[in-house]
Amino acid sequence: MAEEKRELQLKTPAADFEILGSSFYTIAQEMGANIERTARAPIFFSAHDFVVVIAKPNGDLITLAEYIPVLVGACPFAIKAINEYYKGDIHEGDVFLVNDPYTLAGGNQPPDWCIVTPVFYKGEQIFTVAVKAHQADTGGAVPGGYNPNALDIWGETVRIPPIRIYERGKERSDVLNLILTNVRLYDLQRSDLLCMTAATRIGARRLAELVDMWGKAAIQTYIEDVFNYADFTMREQVDKITDGTYHAENVPQYPGRFNDASIIQCDMTIKGSNMTLDFTKCGPQVREYVNSTIANTYSCVWLTLLTSLGKKIRREYRNQGCFRMLTILTKPGTILHATLPATTGNDTNYTAAQIIDVVEACLALAVPREVSAGWGHIPYWVFSGIDPRRGRGYGSPDFLSCATGAGAIWGVDGWSTNGPQICSGTLWYPEIEVAESVYPIVWERWELAQDSGSPGKWRGGWGVHNIWAADSDPEPINLAYAQEPYDYPVIPAIAGGKMPKPNSKRLLMKDGHWETEEDTRRKALFQLHSGDKVVDYSQGGSGVGDPLDRDIDAVWEDVRNELVSIKSAREDYGVIIDPATFQVDREGTERLRKELKRAKA
Repeated sequence: MAEEKRELQLKTPAADFEILGSSFYTIAQEMGANIERTARAPIFFSAHDFVVVIAKPNGDLITLAEYIPVLVGACPFAIKAINEYYKGDIHEGDVFLVNDPYTLAGGNQPPDWCIVTPVFYKGEQIFTVAVKAHQADTGGAVPGGYNPNALDIWGETVRIPPIRIYERGKERSDVLNLILTNVRLYDLQRSDLLCMTAATRIGARRLAELVDMWGKAAIQTYIEDVFNYADFTMREQVDKITDGTYHAENVPQYPGRFNDASIIQCDMTIKGSNMTLDFTKCGPQVREYVNSTIANTYSCVWLTLLTSLGKKIRREYRNQGCFRMLTILTKPGTILHATLPATTGNDTNYTAAQIIDVVEACLALAVPREVSAGWGHIPYWVFSGIDPRRGRGYGSPDFLSCATGAGAIWGVDGWSTNGPQICSGTLWYPEIEVAESVYPIVWERWELAQDSGSPGKWRGGWGVHNIWAADSDPEPINLAYAQEPYDYPVIPAIAGGKMPKPNSKRLLMKDGHWETEEDTRRKALFQLHSGDKVVDYSQGGSGVGDPLDRDIDAVWEDVRNELVSIKSAREDYGVIIDPATFQVDREGTERLRKELKRAKA
């Protein structure tokens, strides 16, 4: 804190800086729009579960279109892995593919495949563009790309080290056929890989046009300037934090099926405008498929810093320079630095959420007004099978069960049904009618869940009740359990705010038999037939500030809208509402709040 005053001096004229920033970002957006228009998998065109980036040849991010932000920070790892694997053997017209987290740390999560294309201008590589996207299937023992019972990574996925799928503009059909023969949805995923490849080619063409317009020297000067701008802006925010070490930890509340739950903890050290995040004290990697790859851990940290300290940086200027001030420390073999052969298939959801939580909890100790409270953790299934109406395969997470509430932030209630924090509000939920037309499923209920948003002066956003029935006979629907397996609390709850109650995940079979929360957790894999039902409760976000200080009329309005129960209004907020007239007893409320505050003290 309080380092000597720094000054930012840019070589690019201000107007040019604005135009070039918008130009790079527009190119990234056009790449994303091309994916939306041409993809076949609903995971792409409906949920937008992908990201596109423009980078320097070495992988440093220049611009990103953050469709799913948790994927952004993993793209440089993919690019660097390809550069190392094919050192001196990268040519114009080449296209590469990678998903393996253990070959040169090139992947984050097996279902997220990354297409990487080098961009040449007059014979010289000047950029790299990449698309990372969630695939409908990724091989392995279980359809849909998620195998909670996998013993090792080979049980989860076909491992794709950095591999060239186009060589000097010509498709390597033998390589693509080898890969796609090892997934269940050959035609669908071939189309989507071509869609991803086409997006990178559009990006490459637009970037060459940009260099033609501005000249190579002006572009390189802008990139240097925009990196320095991002670095300067982030250091300004870090410099406001009092020097010292801030500690946070997330302790699992359930030991797990294998009694191996690991603590996740972070020490954040601030020295001037530099930040170190030390995760080396985290527990060992686990049997469940939530071990975080190093690419995923870095990506989660970057996401957290950009949505807190970096939230005022315009999206055009979010780049690698934002992280020059940052050092990340991990220990191989721990839950946040998985090593072969640990399973990692669900790490972008868990332990991604816990990484974000502990970093936010550290920041909340230092700058509580700059960071949100914890966001609800998602309790979803992954479903897959053959749609009997068309005779075609499908596979997808149940994105409608991902509609958890966001945590509040100082002065503002949390957003409702906002999805996991890995998406930061960018996840698109499929329209129910569209989802029913794509999958052999009928939804019975999708509505805000009463009392799911955690109390606070500013409360958390609401989660949902999500109930649907299989309508797939004679084909089964394969279900894979994808809820966080260790019940980590939703931290931080800031300045007296509260945390949400746990998620719930049950099955009601057509014969009337219930598979309880404990049953679904223990068995993990199911097959549903027509009439069997999924019954999910998705939690809300954590609160900020003492609930007893919440505006009385705001509590009354939530009660009127059936979002807060009369019981919660009294017990959590100290607001007395007559159930017959819905009138607030203001004198009684004042007395009750004083009593409750005395009891707290």
